[in-house]
Amino acid sequence: MKTLWQDARYGLRMLMKNPGFTLTAVITLALGIGATSVIFSFVNGILLRPLPYRDSDRLVLLDENAPKRGIASMGVSYPDFLDWREQNRVFTGVAAYDGGWDYTLTGIGEPEELLCAWASYNAFEILGVAPILGRTFTAEEEGWKNGLVGILSHDLWVRRFGAKPDVIGRTIALNTRSHTVIGVMPPGFKFPKVADLWVPMPPVMGGRTDHGWSAIARLKLGVTLEQARSDMTAVARHIEEQNPDTNEGLGVKLIPLREGLAGDYRKALLILMGVVGLVLLIACVNVANLLLARASARTKEVAIRTALGAGRWRVFRQLLTESVVLGVMGGALGLMLAFWGLDLLLAAIPTDLPFWMRFDLDGRVLGFTAGVTLLTALIFGAAPALQASKVDLNEALKEGGRSSSGAGRHRTLRTLVVAEVALSLVLLIGAGLMMRSFMRLQHTNSGFNPENLLTLRLNLPVAKYDFPQRRAFFQQLLERTRATPGVEAAGAAFNLPLREAPSESSLTVEGYPALPPGQAPMVNTNVITPDYFRTMGIPLLIGRDFNDADTGDSMSVTIIDERLAREYWPNESPIGKRITLGPPEDKEPWYTIVGVVGAVKNESLNLTRRKTVYVPHAQYSTDDMSLAIRARNPENLAPAIQRQVKAMNPDLPIINMQTMTEVISDSIWQPRLYAILFGVFAAVALALASVGLYGVMAYSVSERSREIGIRIALGAQRRDVLKLVVAQGLTLTLIGIGIGLAAALALTRLMRSLLFEVSVTDPLTFAGLAALLSVVALLACYLPARRATKVDPMVSLKCE
Repeated sequence: MKTLWQDARYGLRMLMKNPGFTLTAVITLALGIGATSVIFSFVNGILLRPLPYRDSDRLVLLDENAPKRGIASMGVSYPDFLDWREQNRVFTGVAAYDGGWDYTLTGIGEPEELLCAWASYNAFEILGVAPILGRTFTAEEEGWKNGLVGILSHDLWVRRFGAKPDVIGRTIALNTRSHTVIGVMPPGFKFPKVADLWVPMPPVMGGRTDHGWSAIARLKLGVTLEQARSDMTAVARHIEEQNPDTNEGLGVKLIPLREGLAGDYRKALLILMGVVGLVLLIACVNVANLLLARASARTKEVAIRTALGAGRWRVFRQLLTESVVLGVMGGALGLMLAFWGLDLLLAAIPTDLPFWMRFDLDGRVLGFTAGVTLLTALIFGAAPALQASKVDLNEALKEGGRSSSGAGRHRTLRTLVVAEVALSLVLLIGAGLMMRSFMRLQHTNSGFNPENLLTLRLNLPVAKYDFPQRRAFFQQLLERTRATPGVEAAGAAFNLPLREAPSESSLTVEGYPALPPGQAPMVNTNVITPDYFRTMGIPLLIGRDFNDADTGDSMSVTIIDERLAREYWPNESPIGKRITLGPPEDKEPWYTIVGVVGAVKNESLNLTRRKTVYVPHAQYSTDDMSLAIRARNPENLAPAIQRQVKAMNPDLPIINMQTMTEVISDSIWQPRLYAILFGVFAAVALALASVGLYGVMAYSVSERSREIGIRIALGAQRRDVLKLVVAQGLTLTLIGIGIGLAAALALTRLMRSLLFEVSVTDPLTFAGLAALLSVVALLACYLPARRATKVDPMVSLKCE
């Protein structure tokens, strides 16, 4: 330890004697280590950190699927859930839940829209979380048989009830119905995603064809996930035998809760971790180049140490210790950059992240950073130390002898430069693909015109507004809105594109054979008011729009999108044809098609999954509607709309008032963030590669200054010298580009799921970025080459 401490102190003194070299190396390492720590903090927060539930590794999500029909996920029907709960042998309990219900809290100050979750009585027991006040649900409270009760989140309890313990037993008005508060959950508890309160499962649960629920279960001790899957497959087969009409081909899908919550984040994070790992590797290669170049100046020092008795291992250890000291300095600065970078990255995310995602530099991240620091020190320090410890005493100790580092060191330098160029090109191509994909996504046709469009949502209390009253309310509100100065058009829909998740129904087309329950095609269904299409800028292709004559007393009508029309009536007009929605046992009415509109991207800009069917609000009135208002200055319209709503119902809160451009921006924040991160990492890699190539070429010029001087003395022109140096650098660059192109062809395939309308082998991206890297490399080679042309031949001959 004494010798090690001595080596560290000596290494620190040597680094302080060369502040330019040290600063360059430390900043290079800090960029790589800091970026890696930031991305790892996201990996840690999403994929590694324990979830805030007891023994969360034993929690699994259950879902139904139909592999033979290509349906990977379809939700859970309530009767199937009951059978699972009774027949399984691998779970301590199974619970059903459904989140995302809007409840309006009134009677306590300003009305507020709350997010409510329905859950079976044992959901909290399965999660292993107990309330801090009161109790959870009982089995008798399911189905609302013993009155309406609710459990508050800690945030809601503090915000609206002043954190007073006497809230237990208090009656509150939710959607104008009285609910008794029976419990308050601990701080930070959210389930399934975000919820302000929880109520028991309602009395109407749906049949076996209604897959509208989600389910969670806790594995028994000693039961593996594979054992649970095998058991639940047997349960599903037994249910299918008992209910062949509804459950034919249905299976059960089990995934760990962590995996289910992570969803699409998982693959993107692993790819980003690989990308930032390449950045770190490039940083290591760059510092290794600097150390190899610096070792040339220390050849005589190493020779003297060797002559005085130091063995090769002793010299190697001293030089490697210096690298570790350099790595520690880079790691410390990298950690500081990681603190700043993490805050910057979180600020770039425009939406509220799920409650279970916590991103901070905890012990795991600090340990990872320390491990990366040590590993990088060994990576970039080992090869230079090994090369520097090889020394020819006779040559190095000659008076005035050349400090040539030998062919081995030059080969190592050239190899590292080629590797650096190849890795940089892989990152550049990955970033180019992501940026092209994001640009395509931004300019894709959404099927509607988002400009000058204000959106908001209203949820009428069902207990206060019956069917005719809901219809009259929205009709009157739209009339008031259209009369507001500056408003050009206004309409309402149950689901606005990109804002709310589309509603789904099974489809039966007249003239086509009816399929068994659960096997009918699914379509998105939307309830709209007249003038909705004009307001949204959705083109009416054939037929007519809904109008005031389409009422509950008239013929049931519908408008379909062009994709559905092409599928069932490719060579004829669908006008006058009839369809029905929902399973046959529900005996839904037959709707006559009166129009066809353009297809709209409802789910997301990069996904058009299901066809859409529209029905008029006057015939299928809902309590929850979103308004779309087209105006010259939608940003300034909010106060006027709020006054109109308050005039009609002062207790009705307005939910999510946004312009449609803001909605679209929020919907693509993930692709935007990925494109930015790829771009930043690629820019860093390009800068490091160009600096590394410049450094190697500058070192090569200094090593060959005598040779270049002699060439000039013997008649070589400046252009000849320039060509000689540039050709050497470009040769290394072209070799690296060739290797990088091959590597990119193999690795970019992993990005396929992140790209939109861009091929993973897009030739324009590959060729363009290879050319960009060549130009940057040419500039990095030109500067040392230009310096080489200024070598004074008299100085070189005098030295000889």
